[in-house]
Amino acid sequence: MIRTTADAEREIAAWRRRSGNQFWVESGEGSEKTYKAQIVNGIARLGFVELTEATVDVTMHDGDLRRITVTEWTACYPLVSVWIQEWFDAGLGGVPNRLLVSRTGQPSGAAVIFPSSLCDDRRTKAFAFNTKCLVQPSLCKTATDILPGVWQLDSDIDPDSNRETVHLN
Repeated sequence: MIRTTADAEREIAAWRRRSGNQFWVESGEGSEKTYKAQIVNGIARLGFVELTEATVDVTMHDGDLRRITVTEWTACYPLVSVWIQEWFDAGLGGVPNRLLVSRTGQPSGAAVIFPSSLCDDRRTKAFAFNTKCLVQPSLCKTATDILPGVWQLDSDIDPDSNRETVHLN
């Protein structure tokens, strides 16, 4: 679990040791550096399962943890995807103290954005991806299949913005 800059550095080092450059990419622009790990189900080439990918991006800003982005998608028609982003302050200020769930792509797509101050049980639910989508045939055809409970993250609906908002008290 990544909760601090030190946690992120440990995970990045462990991923490098285990996988080398085979599934790990580093990119940087200015004071930001992103480390990206990617898993693609290679068995999709056999035609028994849909092409599915899971990625984890860890972004550092001036050496401090800035955000973690986890994405899982499957190439059934229509494309189904869930994008989760956890923001850390990294000295930048202005990280909103709420959880947002975008319903714009419902039912096939969802985006969940939240601060690192989110309580642990909500954070666990937000990252509870169904990894069976990587290996089981025709399993994941909606965002709810990829992230069970995505539309029920204990939220109040803001009808004007088509987003759900949870205020963290």
